[in-house]
Amino acid sequence: MLKLGVLLGAFLVFSQASAEFCYNDVEGACSTRPSTIDGPLLTNCNAKYGSFEVLQPELQSYVSAYIETSFEYLLMSTHFGNYEANREGFKGLYRKLSDKNWNKAIDIIKYITKRGGRMNFNQMPRLKRNTKERIIELNELNSLAKALDTEKQLADEAFYIHNLSQQQNKLDASVAHYLEEEFIEEQAESVRKLSGHTNDLKHLLGDRDASVSIYLFDEYIKSTL
Repeated sequence: MLKLGVLLGAFLVFSQASAEFCYNDVEGACSTRPSTIDGPLLTNCNAKYGSFEVLQPELQSYVSAYIETSFEYLLMSTHFGNYEANREGFKGLYRKLSDKNWNKAIDIIKYITKRGGRMNFNQMPRLKRNTKERIIELNELNSLAKALDTEKQLADEAFYIHNLSQQQNKLDASVAHYLEEEFIEEQAESVRKLSGHTNDLKHLLGDRDASVSIYLFDEYIKSTL
């Protein structure tokens, strides 16, 4: 009697688990008596697996962060490219960063759909903006500091999602690998370059006339783009 109870319990567990398979959905939909339950008949015939559904909101938030940052860089590029500032180097630098962030946002959306998800543009970014001045009022050095802080925050956000994907109840090696390959290394390089630009310009401003230093530095940035 005890063995029968154990077998019956195991059968019920297996029945519940098997209901989550696409094969059972297809079998039910194609049978002579298809299910009358409201909703899609092939609920489980999608590309979702692992813990992606748990991590999907974090990736959606990351997309929103990249989109928001892309527009900020675009505004900074426009500011330094006007007739008053006329900083072609800074204009090109921030336009390049804007394009990079926009492309990264598109890349994450493609990955989300590849894993069977959908993009939710109402998912707000987790980044905290700490700039007291408006972007169009930032000078050259302050704008570099702003860009550096932003890139660090994007890098930290990649670490945050990567760490979540390593946890026992959210384990998803595919998400972790994707972040390592496409974001973490590239963000490290971006942070290194911007930190170098910020410190170099700060030293130049202390050594000679500020207007000459900024002009020379702008020309240097333009030559490296």
